[in-house]
Amino acid sequence: MATEAIKPVYVLFGEDAFLHDQHRAQIVEGALGDADPQLCLSTLDGDAELELAAVLDELRTLPFLAPRRIVIVRQADDFIAAHREGLERYVQEPCSSATLILLAAAWKTNTRLHKLVQKAGRIIDCSCPQDARLGRWLTDAAAKRKKKIDPAAAELLAEWIGNDLAALDGEIEKLSSHAGPRETITMEDVSAIVTATTGPVAFALTNALTRADAPGALKALYGMLQTRGEEFRVLGSLAWHLRRGLASGQKLRAGQPPEAALPWMPAQEKQAFLEMIRRRGPSGLMRDLRRLLQADLAMKTGADPVATLQDLVTGLCRS
Repeated sequence: MATEAIKPVYVLFGEDAFLHDQHRAQIVEGALGDADPQLCLSTLDGDAELELAAVLDELRTLPFLAPRRIVIVRQADDFIAAHREGLERYVQEPCSSATLILLAAAWKTNTRLHKLVQKAGRIIDCSCPQDARLGRWLTDAAAKRKKKIDPAAAELLAEWIGNDLAALDGEIEKLSSHAGPRETITMEDVSAIVTATTGPVAFALTNALTRADAPGALKALYGMLQTRGEEFRVLGSLAWHLRRGLASGQKLRAGQPPEAALPWMPAQEKQAFLEMIRRRGPSGLMRDLRRLLQADLAMKTGADPVATLQDLVTGLCRS
């Protein structure tokens, strides 16, 4: 955006609020530079009641102590539908000292307005990226921190966090700091500090451990160890499970009720998790963490991952 000439009109469409905010901020920064936005930026709520004349008046107001005037119309779908012909006329002869930014949930590409905006301005898809596009997005997010991210690490991060771009961006920030002087974010980094929050793979093993269900835990383990490198995902899941057990136990011993100590956990799983905390106690959970660190070290020094993790999981299921 910094090297691109600022356009008189932008359309940002799609469901991802993080991308909307990111692109909008880039446009505003590129258009205004160091100018005070309070003096030259107007934000309007776009609905069918918003008059086009009010928007045009804002656009035609000369900027004060700034190179351009910015007018943002939020939730602009109804506004666009109600004033499509007027917007077509404006886009053909836009104000030279202003930029209009339309933030919409959807955008029709088979309209005359679409073609006119393509010619005069820029249309930005803010739909959440999926699959390969999400991997590229993570690569770009790491590059902004002057880092690379291993493809397997990016895949693991996406599986654990899902396609919540704001959360993923936060995790990339933490991972970049964790990597320190190293150039590349690895699966080991992800497993060390990222908390899995989505996906059945992230929870099948830990749910079985909560119930001390050794056969179920081993079944989940074998289901995870399908390809090379999956052992890091297992270690990350186990570390997350034990860390949250310790943290929740500390809150309970401090007198917090279960609802406050375990606010993130569904009610149907809470009782089993509380029983696990009481059964193992703080000393047992700390012992489990030491076992995990020993298994991690063993695998990094040549031990067979499957056998090592099988012994670890079996041990974690013992009371």
